[in-house]
Amino acid sequence: MSAGAVSAEAGSAPIDFDALVDLGISKPARYLGNELGVMPRDWERDWRAAGVRWALTYPEVYEVGASNTGHIILYSILNAVPAQLCDRAYLPAPDLADRLRQRRQPLFAVESRRPLAAFDILGFSLSYELGGTNILTMLELAGIPIRAADRGDLPLDDPAAPPLIFAGGPTATSNPEPYAAFFDFVALGDGEELLPEIGLVVAEARAAGLSRRALLRDLAQVPGVYVPALYGPGADGVSLQPIEPGLPPRIQRRTATPMPHYAMGLVPHIETVHDRLTVEIRRGCTRGCRFCQPGMLTRPARDVEPEAVIEAVEEGMRRTGYSDFSLLSLSCSDYLALPAVGVELRNRLAERNVSLTLPSQRVDRFDENIAHILGGTRKGGLTFAPEAGTQRLRDIVNKGLTDAELLRGIRTAMQSGYRKVKLYFMIGLPGETDADVLGIAETCRALQRDCADLGRLELNLTISNFTPKPHTPFQWHSVSTAEFVRRQQLLRSALRQLRGIKTNVTDVRLSAIEDFVGRGDRRLAPVLEAAWRAGAGLDAWFESADRTHAAWTAAIEAAGLGGRYRALEMGAWSSAEALSAEDLEAFCAQPLPWDHIDAGLEKRWLAEDLQRALAALVVPDCSFAGCSSCGVCGPELGHNVVIAPPPIPPLEAQRAPASERVFRLRFGFAKTGSLALISHLDTVRLLERALRRSGLPVSFTGGFHPLPRLQFALSLPLGVEGLGEWMDLEFTEACDPAAVRQALQAELPAEFRLLSVGEVAVFGPSLSQEVEAALWQFTASPVEPDAPRAEADPELVEQQLLSFPRWQAAVAAVLQAESLPWADTDKKGRPRQRDCRPYLLDLAVDTSAGAGLHAAEAVVTVRAWVDPQGRSLRPEQVIHWLDEALGCRLRASRTQRQGLILRAC
Repeated sequence: MSAGAVSAEAGSAPIDFDALVDLGISKPARYLGNELGVMPRDWERDWRAAGVRWALTYPEVYEVGASNTGHIILYSILNAVPAQLCDRAYLPAPDLADRLRQRRQPLFAVESRRPLAAFDILGFSLSYELGGTNILTMLELAGIPIRAADRGDLPLDDPAAPPLIFAGGPTATSNPEPYAAFFDFVALGDGEELLPEIGLVVAEARAAGLSRRALLRDLAQVPGVYVPALYGPGADGVSLQPIEPGLPPRIQRRTATPMPHYAMGLVPHIETVHDRLTVEIRRGCTRGCRFCQPGMLTRPARDVEPEAVIEAVEEGMRRTGYSDFSLLSLSCSDYLALPAVGVELRNRLAERNVSLTLPSQRVDRFDENIAHILGGTRKGGLTFAPEAGTQRLRDIVNKGLTDAELLRGIRTAMQSGYRKVKLYFMIGLPGETDADVLGIAETCRALQRDCADLGRLELNLTISNFTPKPHTPFQWHSVSTAEFVRRQQLLRSALRQLRGIKTNVTDVRLSAIEDFVGRGDRRLAPVLEAAWRAGAGLDAWFESADRTHAAWTAAIEAAGLGGRYRALEMGAWSSAEALSAEDLEAFCAQPLPWDHIDAGLEKRWLAEDLQRALAALVVPDCSFAGCSSCGVCGPELGHNVVIAPPPIPPLEAQRAPASERVFRLRFGFAKTGSLALISHLDTVRLLERALRRSGLPVSFTGGFHPLPRLQFALSLPLGVEGLGEWMDLEFTEACDPAAVRQALQAELPAEFRLLSVGEVAVFGPSLSQEVEAALWQFTASPVEPDAPRAEADPELVEQQLLSFPRWQAAVAAVLQAESLPWADTDKKGRPRQRDCRPYLLDLAVDTSAGAGLHAAEAVVTVRAWVDPQGRSLRPEQVIHWLDEALGCRLRASRTQRQGLILRAC
């Protein structure tokens, strides 16, 4: 562990959040844990009473993790299980990670704010081959040994015992071996039923005082749980076998029935990557695309009952206040009830000003029925994935898409008003030639040409590098980084000749590392650890590409695996294609590091499907045609559940949001406590969602993106409490002000208090025009010099002893100044200098003790003029001028805007 790491014995007491997370941390609201939907708890009582305490972590920044539907569903399910308690954690941004190390503070869960090391079970979602470095960062910050072998054998009820560390998610299920050294166990497949079962086993073992190893033996008997320490290399040196009797030779992944109701669990107060309600309509995909690991690992396909989807969306929109919702599936278009469900939802939600989005769809199933249900008051973008540029290559990968179907889908989109479409393609697929690469450009050219009668078609292309994945027919495919580079350049040259096309190409260096890790074995554990110690982390982010590549390649060389990696970079392309049928069969029969993971697919079938691919034979979708004999369907994993499409109801006329301006109310409000760390834009979003939940007859603006007619007097700076703020809200009908205040307050957090309400003229002056002055209060104190500087210059210490006369003199100097210059930059980054003296109306200090102040501190009050454009003073400006007058550096804390004075009041 690093020198900054803390001991696992740090205890379960909450960290001092206010001292740790302040305005020196970017987006501090990431760590508040106060989302709408968080279960109110007496944490001291519930912590003691819980039979098992979970912390589910998503090893990415909050905006990504809080958007993950699976993360929220599992969190909600675990908190519904009696005697089980679940909190959450996310990868801290680099600034908070650095502060945790500097202050030797442990990484914490966001709701309880307890150290992660205090929980019984700590679960990580592993959804990306290079995500392991983020997990090691979180373990190090939590003070937990990163390797499972170093976590001892103490029972979980011992305060010194670290939690059980496990991984779940698609990458963990596919091939856990590169990460096996770091996890006590791995949860394979769907977790909705598996995780509560794990919790029961852990609770019983914890109550019985079982040792860690004994508990892991018990967990290994739970279907879907893989304990790496109980498996070792077989005689061939590649495959893994149990090292103790009574263990299954192969561990089968779990499947579960989708539970859409749990997806509405939390509503973040800050903007996230997927800022909408997401409801699952179908799990699994049986299309059989040979490159697609999710399609292979999630079989069988399971449709959700249409009425359950409709109820989940309708209730979810009411409870969350979102303006957008998304229906989730690997292939939404294969959910045959989609048109009927979509139209029904459009009809039921017609009055609520909401929009429907879908993830990437099957373009061959995109028709007028689906086009009509998309969007709403706002029309978003469309995404399709042809994957390959020629019919021959699409047949090889079993895409099941013809050129005619692609054109028909794009023309349908344009006839429905879409002019921009996003297309996904891959290069490096088995059997690909230069003609196939150039076929991508030719496909785009043909689409634009054949749709020209409907308007100008703009295409956004994402060109990915194919990386072979375990448990797919292409898991034996070989690729070459050097060849990727050449083919990318070939494609770029061809696309430059076309207009109306934007292209994003993935980094070949990261693709090579993904492939190297994704199909690796236990020898990669030291590589992953060395790459992490060399600076790898946040590896999925474009900005980290250079650092990530350097750290990983150095670690690979240091582990003596450089030759194997360079063989990947410069090696033969598609070597399997050159083999005879007999040799290919023998080649595919060789052991693989993930053979002990039973995904349901028979290895023999995968090898046969590879041979079908090389012959460009298409296998039909077994959800709608005959069984393909892949081996999945049966009593353990279930069977395809395909629901027949119900009748499509008539589409009712869509109505624009009510925009009549009939009634206007002015609210006085206070925004205090943790909400001070939420930005103004996020506060606006919070209020918009509260208004939607309240059902009040709010008036909306017109245009492409209708919004409530809501106006704030003056935005609050981040980190500032507002005790006397104002906002105006317009309605489409006259309302009882007291009833409106009560209804809206019921949908707002406790730290957002509506203090007063009164009617004002609908077409009177805007609220911002009526602000006359702002009243501020903050505590000013000298910035203490560091110890070496203080010892070298005793006068620095002396300067910190600010007596009341010195404070008074400084205030007088500021008030008597003829000008108060302030230099900054405008919105375009251009330097400017302004005289702020006209804005300072009054300034006073109070150094009296009694409010918890130190002798050198002073409570500063400021009365500042607000001009008609909303310009005024900020506390940091006043601090700057007091700095100059006192001759020492000051800092502000406990900043409050105590009120805004309105001209009409």
